[in-house]
Amino acid sequence: MIQLIKYICYLIVLFLLSCNGSEKKSKTPTTVQKAYTYSVDTSGIVVTWMAYKFTEKIGVSGKFDRIKFSAKKSLTSIEGVLKSSKIAISTGSVNSANAIRDPKLRATFFKTFNTDIIEGEILEAEAEKGTLDLKMNTINNLIEYTYSYKKDTIFISTHLDLTKWNGKIALEALNKECYELHKGPDGISKLWPDVVVTIKLPINRNAL
Repeated sequence: MIQLIKYICYLIVLFLLSCNGSEKKSKTPTTVQKAYTYSVDTSGIVVTWMAYKFTEKIGVSGKFDRIKFSAKKSLTSIEGVLKSSKIAISTGSVNSANAIRDPKLRATFFKTFNTDIIEGEILEAEAEKGTLDLKMNTINNLIEYTYSYKKDTIFISTHLDLTKWNGKIALEALNKECYELHKGPDGISKLWPDVVVTIKLPINRNAL
C-alpha cells in the first residue's frame, strides 16, 4: 500500500513538472520580422572606375559625373530593386581629377571606342551576385557582378575586359597619346584592357 501511494505521488509530481514546462514554453515571445520597401535615391549614385598602366599594373582611378538611372520604386527586396535597374553613363563626364588626362580620355579613347553612352541593364540578382547586360562600342556583352548591402547602400562591383567590346584599337590610340605617362620603371609604356567598375546606390528604406 505504501509503495502504491509513493507511485501515485511520483506520477503527480511528473504531471506538475510537465505542466510547468508547457506554461514556460507558451510564454516565450515570438520574433516578428519587419518588412520594408526599398527604392534608389538617384541623387546620390556614384560610379567609379579603376584602370591600370605600367607593367606592374598600377591603378589609375576616376569616376563619371553624369549618370541616368531607372528602377522600379517601393520594391520589397534588394534583389527586386537590382533586377529592375537600368543605367546610362555619359562618357563625356569622365573625371580622373587630371586636367591633362581627361580631355584625352574623351577625345582619343571614347571617340575611337565609338561610345558616347555606356548602357547597362541588370538581368539577375541573387545571393550577392548576378548578371548584367553591358553595351559599349555598339556591342552587348553579358558580364557577372557582385553586390553587397550595407548601411542602406548597395555596392556593385564588376571587372571589364575591354577587348570583349573590341577596345584594342581605342586602347592603343590612348596609349600612343599618353605614351610617356604610361611608361613604367622598366621603360615600357603599357595600358591594360582591365577596368574595375564600382557603383554605389543609396537606398531609401521604409517600413511597411
